[in-house]
Amino acid sequence: MTDPNARPTRKPFDHHVHAVLSGDSTVPLEERARTARGERPHGISEHYPSTHLHDDDDVLRYIDRAKRLGLAVALEYDVGVAPPLRPSTRDALDYLVGGVHQVRVAGREISYDAAGDFIKRRVAVYADAQVFARDPSLGPAVLEAILIALATSVERDRIDVLAHPTLSPLAALGDPEATYPREWQERLIELCVRYGVAIELNESYRVPHHAFVERAKIGGARFAVGSDSHAALLPLEYTLPLIQTTGLGPLLRDQVASGSSATSS
Repeated sequence: MTDPNARPTRKPFDHHVHAVLSGDSTVPLEERARTARGERPHGISEHYPSTHLHDDDDVLRYIDRAKRLGLAVALEYDVGVAPPLRPSTRDALDYLVGGVHQVRVAGREISYDAAGDFIKRRVAVYADAQVFARDPSLGPAVLEAILIALATSVERDRIDVLAHPTLSPLAALGDPEATYPREWQERLIELCVRYGVAIELNESYRVPHHAFVERAKIGGARFAVGSDSHAALLPLEYTLPLIQTTGLGPLLRDQVASGSSATSS
């Protein structure tokens, strides 16, 4: 029986949703505006750069269009790849999601694509597994490169939310507590805490894992929901239970529904 005095459960704001301007989605901005009003509160965070967003002028046109539709407007800024935004362009965004999608190690680009395909079960075999098996030094080098890229970007670019924080080529190798040394996890958490960056709970890749979240909570981190939806809004089947079991509700970064400002609540 429903308790008539029970307070309604507030749906967390979804900071990480893509649409057609990301280049890998066909969902119109108008449809995202509809779901933000109806299905659950969310913003729009198109990839930058993308096939449609090359520079500040493109970004400003996108911001204007999305705000006219009533959306809270962000970018998923490709850390280590995207050109710096002009301060005035950055100020026009409601918030900024930053994500690492590849790193350079000894002059070689290490992409996250194969790991992402395996994690999402698009393929049965992780194509890069043998690369890491043959070179035991590669994994630690990738992890160090991630921290260097983030340290450069979080302050300069004023990132608000770190997208898929423990997604990397190592995420497809097995137990994250084995592939991500505790010391590395703590350095990543400390970086986010120092610069006030919320750690995203990413539905699409189902990261970070429970132990990382508990560690980050103890370390004083804030958190943010990010479904990373490219088609229909993903149900928060991983994220909501994670929030509940770790007691993250009071630590979630939220976005004012009007998109006028960012708040922690």
